[in-house]
Amino acid sequence: MLANLYFRRFLLAWRNHGHQDQLDAQVVNYADDFVICCRPGSAEMAKTRMTALMTRLGLEVNETKTRLVRIPEGNITFLGYTLGQFYGKQGRPYIGTRPSRKAVKSLLKRIHERTARRWYADTPENTVADLSRLLRGWCGYFDQGPVLETYNLIREYANRRLRHWLVRRTGDRGRGFERFTQDYLHDTLGLYRIPAARADLPRAKV
Repeated sequence: MLANLYFRRFLLAWRNHGHQDQLDAQVVNYADDFVICCRPGSAEMAKTRMTALMTRLGLEVNETKTRLVRIPEGNITFLGYTLGQFYGKQGRPYIGTRPSRKAVKSLLKRIHERTARRWYADTPENTVADLSRLLRGWCGYFDQGPVLETYNLIREYANRRLRHWLVRRTGDRGRGFERFTQDYLHDTLGLYRIPAARADLPRAKV
């Protein structure tokens, strides 16, 4: 809340002092995390004015996280998404988004932690419920751009970790593929089904 209150002062000053119109520079933010989008040739001036305005407002810019990027030559990561140039069918380039590597690694880490040894005493129902909430929430947010390949990776990892957890908690060995099939994980235990096709994705946000 405090971040939004302080940053609102910057947004108002950026617009009211003419920086937005003069540089054709739009600020996109969430709390105190933001990106300034402007046309080529205006980035240096936008950064200079932004830093000066922040200083006047008593705010400090994190220089280690502040950089100039020209798209499509480079890319940026904002709110878990990487924005830049990607390649579609037949190698055609396009500007778009996809879940960042950091966001994917963070999810895999959380799945690993929830299926670690210290959770062996928990019930399958609780474990599956926790994993399903985690997967449903992540996929609900990261549903823009070419996500199906990432979804496949996450699905395979979550299934493998859950099988490992189910086998090891009983003291057995093996990978559990025959005993805990994919249908068993989803239909019997109720593990969230990660979308496998574009038609299964939630409707685009508007």
